Amino acid sequence: VAICGSRASTDFSHCIKWLNKRNDRFVTCGNCHLRVWQVDVSTPKLHPIDVTMGSIRRVMQCLCISEDDAYAFAGNKTGEVIKFNIERDEIKPFNEPEINHPSMMVYSQDRFSKGVKSIACVVNPNTGNTNVIAGAGDGTVQLLNPNLQRFPTHIEELHGAVMSIAMHPDGKSFLAGTEFSQRYSIDVSTFAKELRETCHFGEIHDVRFPHKSSDIFVTASEQDIRVWSAPKKRELLRINVPNLTCYAVDITPSGENIVSGWSDGKIRSFFPESGKLQFMIPDAHSEGVKSLAISNQDSDNKVWHLVSGGKDGRVRFWKINEKHQTMVHSMKEHRGEVNALVCNKDGSQVASASSDGSCIIWDLKKGVRIHALYEPTVFNAVRYHPDESQYLTGSANNKIGFWDAYDGSPIRFINGGEAGITCIDIQSNGTYFVSGGADKKVNVWHYDDGKIVGSGKGHSGKINKVTFSPDQTNVVSVGSEGGIFIWDFAPIQI
Repeated sequence: VAICGSRASTDFSHCIKWLNKRNDRFVTCGNCHLRVWQVDVSTPKLHPIDVTMGSIRRVMQCLCISEDDAYAFAGNKTGEVIKFNIERDEIKPFNEPEINHPSMMVYSQDRFSKGVKSIACVVNPNTGNTNVIAGAGDGTVQLLNPNLQRFPTHIEELHGAVMSIAMHPDGKSFLAGTEFSQRYSIDVSTFAKELRETCHFGEIHDVRFPHKSSDIFVTASEQDIRVWSAPKKRELLRINVPNLTCYAVDITPSGENIVSGWSDGKIRSFFPESGKLQFMIPDAHSEGVKSLAISNQDSDNKVWHLVSGGKDGRVRFWKINEKHQTMVHSMKEHRGEVNALVCNKDGSQVASASSDGSCIIWDLKKGVRIHALYEPTVFNAVRYHPDESQYLTGSANNKIGFWDAYDGSPIRFINGGEAGITCIDIQSNGTYFVSGGADKKVNVWHYDDGKIVGSGKGHSGKINKVTFSPDQTNVVSVGSEGGIFIWDFAPIQI
């Protein structure tokens, strides 16, 4: 419940910081202003005082307060760091004169490229002076003295704009986070950096495990594919394709190929150890490759087959060998983009889920439709039951559908949640299945009962894909916010 309130400014405000030693005073900054506020708990009201800035007009976007609460430092879009004296009088009657009025003291003469995005104060243990650490939009992080002059020896270049800086409690090191979701630990005395954590900086569209390994998995996102260690929760390999989006990824049964579908309509295959390009199928689809499924692989691992689905509504069947990639069939019945593909165990059939309200089961040997499932909604996901007697679908109308594989007739529909279902996966023995949707929840269902037996919350955006690990002990989910969650499935099985 709000106690009191006031307009932050006549223009946009971008940052707010409480003083370190007072619970009734804080500072805000934004477009061409910096204000020092005091809370009158007896009234209750907020009393702001604008800092005198003279002719300086800057858009300030980050803020830090010195340990003694005497000064504030603000970074702006122009690339400068500005120092302010923020000492002010206590709340007085309007007719009493001011004694202390906040004012600007000095600003840095050397500008940082692409603006100052983050800032932090650090006390020099030898002199007691308050130095400033500034993070810039070009990835530069550098130490400045109390007069805002740069230390030429204390500078480091990070990957991406430095969006946040957090000091360690001992003041000897700090963490810096960048716009590309990389977190570095930097020693204050030497300014040596160490990469601590990485993650995707954009929406994650797909996730896959190798067929026989639960220790690693692959994710597809904006401009890259990444290979992760599940036990260590660390990135092992990054495959960059600039200015493109990877919508789908799959791994051959032999583990020798990471196959991916991209927004430029091309299918690219990479070596899993080096990340180098193995082959590329140009113009696989005219409007982007939205889904992939590997149907089968020969015993000698030299020839394998791939199914791709595109934004153009086409489902295409490819024969892949060491030197050639040949399209065997091109099947066009969908009128909307193909959101999901799944093959049966022997690779003779594939089921495609489309935005046009249909799921079609195809005969891959003949390249013809076997039967189709229709519903007035958008199908986002489809799976075969392990015994291939039923199909399971997830759709935008919040429904999870159970369908007879013999003739494609509907068996039952259950309410999957508070928003559309975007993804599903079934346990290898068919006892349980998991679903994810726009309600940001991962739900575990008993297949026969159609009831939720477990639910996980953690994502802050729509869940795009969920998958079981091959050993069935974990579930991995990825979302539109760029988050990867590994869920322990063992307690549910017990």
